[in-house]
Order: sequence, then structure tokens, then C-alpha cells
Amino acid sequence: MVRMADTTELSAPFLPAEENELSRRYLRMIEKWIPTGVEYFREWPDRPNCGHFFGGCHWYGNETTPPVETFALASISPEYDEKGVGVSRSDLQRMAIMGLRYLCFTHDSGPEDCVRPSVGMGRPEICGTKWGERGLGFFKESQCGHGISALGRVCLLLRDRIDDETWMMMARVHADYAGRFGNMAPKSGIYVDTQMEENAWTSNGLTSCFLFLERHEQAAAWEATCRRWMYSTCATPQDAKDRGRLNGATAGSLAGKTFTALPDYWAENHGMVHPNYTASGVRPLTSAGTQLKLWGRELPPEVFWNRRRVYENLKAMTDGSGYAQAVQGMDWHYLPSTGSETPHSAAAVFFDDPDAAALLRRGLRNAELRQDGNGGRMYDREFSMKAHDQQDPMIMREVTIGAVAHQYLFHRLFGPGAAPTPDDELERRLAGVREYPHAGFVHHRHPRGQTSFSWRNSVMAMPLTREGIYTIAPCSDSWLGRPVVKGRPDSHRLKRVRVTDYDDGFAAAMIMDRCQESLRQEVLFASLPDGRALSFERFTALENLSLESLDQGFLRITNEHFPLLEPN
Repeated sequence: MVRMADTTELSAPFLPAEENELSRRYLRMIEKWIPTGVEYFREWPDRPNCGHFFGGCHWYGNETTPPVETFALASISPEYDEKGVGVSRSDLQRMAIMGLRYLCFTHDSGPEDCVRPSVGMGRPEICGTKWGERGLGFFKESQCGHGISALGRVCLLLRDRIDDETWMMMARVHADYAGRFGNMAPKSGIYVDTQMEENAWTSNGLTSCFLFLERHEQAAAWEATCRRWMYSTCATPQDAKDRGRLNGATAGSLAGKTFTALPDYWAENHGMVHPNYTASGVRPLTSAGTQLKLWGRELPPEVFWNRRRVYENLKAMTDGSGYAQAVQGMDWHYLPSTGSETPHSAAAVFFDDPDAAALLRRGLRNAELRQDGNGGRMYDREFSMKAHDQQDPMIMREVTIGAVAHQYLFHRLFGPGAAPTPDDELERRLAGVREYPHAGFVHHRHPRGQTSFSWRNSVMAMPLTREGIYTIAPCSDSWLGRPVVKGRPDSHRLKRVRVTDYDDGFAAAMIMDRCQESLRQEVLFASLPDGRALSFERFTALENLSLESLDQGFLRITNEHFPLLEPN
């Protein structure tokens, strides 16, 4: 049983007294969103002083946790505009604490009879259950780490207003998570579905555990375990042969046989090299960074392992709107409202990277204009009430305000980072050709945009303008042929690929046997210095077959418009 004596003795966070250029801009976004949060706040009658946001039912408590942290952070900002927003600091704190208590009661560690409402705004199967996901397996259980760390931050940020009952409920939430993962070895997985994201959020949850329960007898052991998860978030096969020293051990011994990234520092998930999931390797610099900084701790070397190498990949492919090109397709939102700038924030601060600072501001400006065009919401009201994405009703995506809150806290703690590179210079520095043989693609950044050719996971080519994904959507199987042969399901058997790189272009030749090796696909593809692309494709039957269809030259054009952004 966890005790008060096991919890942190800190009475206040280590938080700078002043705002800065970037924290101030994120604070303004928070202020514009607060009325939306208030609109969707409701009291929960099952226990005293409790409430929730957006119906109280979503994955991992994510409907309430982000608004709770957002309200708490705004309430303690020295520049929060109470009059302009129309919500007092005390009301923000009241709702934040009510949400915090609701999440404590409805967590697996809370009373058995405290479950979430029977009807909510999210998916119906989540209603009437607890969160914490006990018994549902590592993927779902560990994913609660993000929310638990956010709630731990809120408790410290509002320490003088948190009573002993609430504090100890949160201690039990942390003890529950540490009990599940505090002695578990990190997971390994590279191909098809990386373990990068899972290792990242588990290290995030364990960071909060050893800080919140820093006087617990197992805190040191949890911290040691957490560092292994941090390291293994961006571990590659070549790390196993690295004899360099890191925190008293060799990098190779820390890696063991646990790897999450391809040898060229990309992550693939859902069967494609995926920029969102690759970015999950860099985000722990901001999530663990804020957690440790609030407690007055230094960041350990494990959390930096390979992060710069991973980030360099993302930086080269970030387009004019701040999104990284998805060279093998994208199965999440093409144009998320905010959060794509987080890896650039980490690099601007921790790597002192001026290019990252410029890309951060590019993404932030896009997010500001998107929000302003939606009247302060993250998504258009009518659209969010009617639409459903791949997984959830779009109204639940309003909780992406949590990314804004996190960026606010990160930059308030660490400052703006490097001064940004001027835009023209940035484009000159990022121009050129990069080949990634393990990820299976080649990429050319040129004055008119970006061009890529992929031969793994999805055989495709993508010609992007300077506007990037805002103009051309990154759909799998774009441009190159998609054959359908009767009785021969599709398959990829690469026979040969050759890529010739130039300073300002590339040429690629590929031979691939498709459809159970019944059909040979031969491709010649070149990206020219001026941004034009040349493409030649030939299909040859290797046996008698019936070709049912062959689509070629397909590009998906983005038709989403935002009031304050230029037409696409």
C-alpha cells in the first residue's frame, strides 16, 4: 500500500516566473480555446467535487486529461488574461481539480463502483468502464503512461490546492502503473509495427512514477528501468555493436537485442515508414524533459540516444505547412490541427538547431491560423459534430489542445531555443537528395517542393509542391501501377533496385514481381533539378493470367480548406 511518505516532498514545481516569445504564443492559443473546454465540462455526481470533459468517456482518459492540464497551466501563467477570456484562474483550477478527481476515481485503482458514464461523446464500448485498461494487454495498458504523467504534472503545478485525498488517489494511480511496468524490460520491434511509440509512452509513465513516488523504496529501481525504456525507444540494430560508454555501460549492452528503429533511423508502423511514429521517438525529449525539469532534475543521457539522427530525417521532409512528407502513405489525419511542430521544438532547444527553430515556427503559425479560422476551436464546430475519422468522432479531436498545452509548458521551462534560420536559407540548406535503403525510398528536396520514390511497403512515387500535404495528399500506392490479377493476390518480390544520386536529382530503376510473381513491374523514375519528374513503367506477364485492372497515375488531391490559409 502506497503511503504519503512515499510521495515527493516538493511543494511547488521548478517553473520560471516569466513567459517568453514561444510560451506566450502557445498561451494565447490556450486562452482562445478555454471557452470550448468550459462548454464541454460537466459535473460528475457519483463522488464529491468531480467533473469531466467531452462526455467523460474516451481512450485512456484522454477526453479529460488534456483539458485538465490545459486549464491548470493557464491558471498559473503570470500573463493569463482573465478578463479577456472571461474565466477566472480560480474557476480554471476548480474544473481542473474536479477533472483530476474524476480520473482518479474512475481509474483501475479507484473504487470498484466508480465507472465512467454509460453514455458519452466517444465510442460507445468505452462507456460504463474504468480506464487504466487492466487486463487488456501491454499496448493498451502502457498507453496510459501519457495521461498519468500529465496528471502527475497537474498535481505538482497545483500542489497548494490539492487535498490529501486527491493526492493519495494520484499516488495510487502511479503505484498501479509502476507495479505493472516498473520491472518490465522494454519491447523490441522494427518491421511492420515498431515498438518506438510504446517504449516512448511507457518511459513517460515510468518517469512520472519515480518522480511522484520519489521516496518509495522502489523508486531507484523504477528509474533504472525507465532509463532502459528511454534508451530503447530509438535503438537500432547497429547499436548492438557499439562499444561506446553511456552512463557506466556500453551502448551495445544497453541495446542487447531490443531494437525499434530501422538502421537508417526511420520507424515503420501499420506496414509503412511513418513520419508520425518516427516522431514519437523524438517527443520524449519534450515529455520527459518537462517532467524532469518540473522536479528540478537533469535529463539522463539515455533519453537523447539516437534522437538527433531520427530528427534529421524528419527535418529534411517537413513541408511548407510544417508536416513531414509521408513517403509510403499515411493512415492518420493528413492535416492535424497542431502538434506536428513538437519534434522541431525538441531539436531547437536540445540540439540548438536553427533550422528546427524555423520549422517549429512554420508549424506553429499554421496551427494559429487554423485555430483562428475555427473561432478558437481546434476543428470547425459543424464539421467536428458531424464527422468521424478512422477511429473516433471528430469532436473528440478537440482534446488535441493538450499538444498546445504541452508545447506551452515545454517552452516556458526551456525557453525558445535557437534563433530561427531565415526561410530562404533554410530551403537552401535542406535541399538535396537522401537515400534510405533500409526504409526503402529515395527523397529529393528541391526549390519547388519534394519528390520521393519508394520500393518497400508501398510501391509509389510522390511529387509534392512547396505547399506539401496541403495540396497533394500522401496516399499509399500513389502514381505507380496498382495491378489486380484474377486469382493472384498482390505480393511484392523485389528483384532489383538501383538508385543514382546527384546533388540536385536522382534516377531510380526497379524490377518487382507482383501478384504471386505472376506479373513483373519495371519502373524507371527520375527527379529533375527543377522539380519535374520523369516516370516510365512496364508490366510483363510471367504466366498466363487475367488482368482485372491496372490503375496508374493516381494522385489524391487535398480538398480541405481553412478560412485563414491560402487556397490550395
